[in-house]
Amino acid sequence: MKKIALAVVILITAFLASCTTKFTTTTTVSRTTTTTTLNLSRIHSEVYARIYEELYAEIRAEVLQNLSEERFDQIYQQVVADLLERVEQGEMEVTALSLIELIYGVAAKEADAAIGVTIYDATGAVMATGSGVIFHKVGNKYYVITNQHVVDGGTTFEIEFEDGSSVEAILRGVDKLVDIAVLYFTSDETFAVATFADSDAVTKGTLALAVGNPSGYRYYGSMTLGIVSGVKRYFDIDGDNIKDLFVPYIQHDAAINAGNSGGPLFNLEGKIIGINVIKISSVEIEGMGFAIPGNLAYDVAMDIIEYGVSKQKPVLGIQFIDIALNYAYFAANGIALPEGVDKGFYIIQVYPNLSLSSYVQPGDILIQIGEIEIQSSVQFVTAFSSRYRVGDIVSITILRGGQPLTIDNIELKARLN
Repeated sequence: MKKIALAVVILITAFLASCTTKFTTTTTVSRTTTTTTLNLSRIHSEVYARIYEELYAEIRAEVLQNLSEERFDQIYQQVVADLLERVEQGEMEVTALSLIELIYGVAAKEADAAIGVTIYDATGAVMATGSGVIFHKVGNKYYVITNQHVVDGGTTFEIEFEDGSSVEAILRGVDKLVDIAVLYFTSDETFAVATFADSDAVTKGTLALAVGNPSGYRYYGSMTLGIVSGVKRYFDIDGDNIKDLFVPYIQHDAAINAGNSGGPLFNLEGKIIGINVIKISSVEIEGMGFAIPGNLAYDVAMDIIEYGVSKQKPVLGIQFIDIALNYAYFAANGIALPEGVDKGFYIIQVYPNLSLSSYVQPGDILIQIGEIEIQSSVQFVTAFSSRYRVGDIVSITILRGGQPLTIDNIELKARLN
């Protein structure tokens, strides 16, 4: 019961930003400390719903080992009702302290796993500095995840620590498609090792802490706070005016700058939800940073550790136009689509030695891969990424000259690094 009650109190505090709240704050300015006491006056009904959704799911499985489901429901409902009644009657004060302590906790512990990465060229000159995070340890070998573009072109590498010490690192491998690199170093010293959260559970509004080295080591280990502004954002990385569907980026507004690339994005539990990689910099735009989702980054990185390359995301090997999103493009360019066709991928280029290289050609319309009927690129990528891996055997259905054609026994292949 105490565990349930404590979890409810913590969760209520975490929701303060989304409801009408009053809490105690203390401000110090020029040795003068002023305290403003604000008691919680109201908690919206939507907060009750979120408490139920998030807390119930989190603790239900554990306590059901000792309680019947019916009894658990009774206890849960009573605890929530009693706590919220006490809060609203002023018998219990909710402050921002719990939230602040969570942030301090990450800063004091998990953030230590964020490190610096220095890249040297063949002459021994420094090419660049960036960020990374220690995420895996085997014996006295520590593995660091960062971005591929951080280490690109480098000959030798060093891991830099906050006290100014450093250790030589070896590049284990990279994945250019997802922009992930893995370095490792050996040491008998003990270093913090961060863990990953389930990034599929990250939603808009999740509080996030970015840690990294903006503008080099002068600002080593800088931490910034923000919220997740959106999920599953896609970009035209290669500048061909077609969104690349390699990575469903997490958008957030925790400040990141040059040098933050490869650094971790933590949740308030101190677990990695993403690896920072991109920001949109413009006079008209502010607070738009993007991170590779933690689940994808971790899977790719673990593959690199084991195989030297990633085997997670198959590459079809085609450049295409999503008909559903670009229907007007075809009329504007004099391309006649088969009658009644308003969805699928219109193939404009086929790359060699990849999954579909020997099976499709420009002008084909891809309408199904495996069990996935293509409705749109976003729908397809979500379904394909969660279902298929390198080495899987699938069939495809295309329209060629307006006629359907099914091709079986196609092996999905990895990107050529």
